[in-house]
Amino acid sequence: MSSLLAKANALEHEGITTFIFTGSYEIPVKTLTGSVRSDLVLIDKVIGAGEVAVSDHRSSQPTFAEFARLAAECRVGGMLGGKAGILHCHLGSGSRKLELLFRLLKETEIPATQIVPTHINRSPSLLEEGINFIELGGYIDMTAGPDPDPPSGEHLSVAQSVHLCRERQASLSRISVSSDSNGSMPVFDAEGRLTGLTIATQASLLANFRHLISSDAATIPEALRLFTLNPAACYRLMGKGEIKAGNDADLIAFDRDWNLTDVFARGRVMMVDGHLQAGGTFSAVL
Repeated sequence: MSSLLAKANALEHEGITTFIFTGSYEIPVKTLTGSVRSDLVLIDKVIGAGEVAVSDHRSSQPTFAEFARLAAECRVGGMLGGKAGILHCHLGSGSRKLELLFRLLKETEIPATQIVPTHINRSPSLLEEGINFIELGGYIDMTAGPDPDPPSGEHLSVAQSVHLCRERQASLSRISVSSDSNGSMPVFDAEGRLTGLTIATQASLLANFRHLISSDAATIPEALRLFTLNPAACYRLMGKGEIKAGNDADLIAFDRDWNLTDVFARGRVMMVDGHLQAGGTFSAVL
């Protein structure tokens, strides 16, 4: 966690706004100060906990009591720290799907807005439960795959998922898209044996945004909010998510073919006419 915080601070110094989750796949989570609650109160960059793995053979197989206690820590810590205090949940391909999340809403007073399930487009059946979660007042997060239009398999593309959500009349204001960037993407065979390993890339966000528009799965304003306004609202990222007086000047510009041309981060010029103007400390000299 200390390395993650240090990297987040380094990126901020280089011009990119950063936030972090405390913890990881397993419960009990590893924190910076000894508890999720105090991390949320004392560490500015911490906005929640996770991503905690559920319904996955790689998870720590948390009990419902452990899961509920962690959600409560996020709830109270977020209130004390003036943050969203989101419990971010990795959803695997297990048969229990969102069982723990639905139990939490039924058996406790914690609201649906406190938990965000990600990788919800892993399969059609998981997405259906995600749509039910939206109807209960929650947010869901779709993963932008490296191939915006996968040829086959259970995994749904972002465009396919958005189309299904529209068919079910689920609110698109409750959906976000993330890249899982630099996360591992293991490949398993039918018997659960690891057969390969790849790495996710943040470049998938732009590819999936373009695909949403070209496939007519969403209008331009609808597609934009999945990547901008919705996550900013869900995670209560003040000054982010929309072009508005007083907000951070985080802006990108495209040409008519949706090629990225210009980028500004907090008002600083990062790219002009497709040419980088800024780089990281260890990037090649521009």
